[in-house]
Amino acid sequence: MLTVFIVLTLANEILDIPHYLFGDSPTSFTQRKGEVIFEIGTYIGVVLISFYLFKKKIVKEIKILEGFIPICASCKKIRQDIDWKTLEEYISENSLATFNHSLCPDCIRKLYPGYADRKQSGEKPIT
Repeated sequence: MLTVFIVLTLANEILDIPHYLFGDSPTSFTQRKGEVIFEIGTYIGVVLISFYLFKKKIVKEIKILEGFIPICASCKKIRQDIDWKTLEEYISENSLATFNHSLCPDCIRKLYPGYADRKQSGEKPIT
């Protein structure tokens, strides 16, 4: 829609449409040329300002983890400056991600073998 508006506005300035449609006196080309330059400058300014504001908003909302992350090979804590934080703490503080904990089937079998066996056989697990 904006493109149509821009094209019609510029066509008006270049072709002097009111002169042909309404019988107005013709506008000099010099005046129309100045108006075209002004309007193109205005449109470019509006587009650049809009792009800048959109980019600023997007960059503000996006947090990307990048680079090397020093992580303990045993407990998986992450070193941040001199402190060690859990993986969940680190990711929550440095991104927009949140965590919802659950157990995978292998860990359920390892940690709760009786529960996993009952659930797998179709029996009602003891709660």
